[in-house]
Amino acid sequence: PNAGKSTLLSKVTRAKPKIADYPFTTVVPNLGVWVPGDGLAYDDDEDDHATDDGGNSKSKSLILCDVPGLIAGASEGIGLGHAFLRHVERCHVILHLLDATSPRCVEEYAMINRELLNYGTGKLATMPQVVVVNKVDAAFGDDDGEGGGGKIRSKSELEEELSKVMPHSRLMWISAKEEEGVDDLMERVAIFVKKVKEAAAMEERRKRDVEDA
Repeated sequence: PNAGKSTLLSKVTRAKPKIADYPFTTVVPNLGVWVPGDGLAYDDDEDDHATDDGGNSKSKSLILCDVPGLIAGASEGIGLGHAFLRHVERCHVILHLLDATSPRCVEEYAMINRELLNYGTGKLATMPQVVVVNKVDAAFGDDDGEGGGGKIRSKSELEEELSKVMPHSRLMWISAKEEEGVDDLMERVAIFVKKVKEAAAMEERRKRDVEDA
């Protein structure tokens, strides 16, 4: 909650979600379409309207879904976010946005991953993730020193703490409000999603080959 999900969506798509400086502003999912600029690393001959062997779109654009923030107990029905987690299962990648100004940023990250693991069959916890630390403009000083008023005082310290609980190394830093790092984030996410979809298509072909053997 209040990590800047709707602000990011509004910056990279034409969506107009409700944005306010308090938690749980988002009460229903918001969708937006990100369209890449020139120079993104895609195959030039790729058809924007084609599909892969698994029936997935090969469009260069990305559909983003901003769901209400999760709280402890969401997997058991507490809060609003749990009601939309079944829709998240249809996504290829989870973009996990964190609030760098929160003194409990790392604990909140770990809590949400526990809720994903406890939801349904636990499939959400195995989905590819990209962790994005937002609000860096407000959290850290110019010299990477004291800022935010929380337990973690610097970007390097927060990065070290997150690395201890992250099962992967996909970590990026942005300020959605100031649009700092946003273009780089989306280009990297687009390339990552493309790789994830290609891997899923290969696995689907492998399963079909096994069934036909």
